Amino acid sequence: MKKTLCQITAQRHENYGYHDGTEHWKPKGGHVFHLKVDSDLFLYGENICIEAIKDMLKEESNTLERFEYVSHELIFHEPTELNEQVFEYKFHQLIEEKHETNNKLTY
Repeated sequence: MKKTLCQITAQRHENYGYHDGTEHWKPKGGHVFHLKVDSDLFLYGENICIEAIKDMLKEESNTLERFEYVSHELIFHEPTELNEQVFEYKFHQLIEEKHETNNKLTY
């Protein structure tokens, strides 16, 4: 049986009160977890899978940081990498075009 990658997105919280002996949790952005799974489990028992993931995230948590389940996605293939230099070129090209358009509107 081939395993499928399950990408889990969680909200990471940091305990700002830890050093004072208290709890004061603040959200500190997302955190991604990877888990190899039998995709059929999610097709026939997704709610139970989510509960199992939530339990696993609790076990990954401690007094300094905790993780709260947000979502998951089954990934059946390797991602396609896009070229960062092409992205930056296109980004700057669009900025220049918008700048030119704004200058034409103000005259």
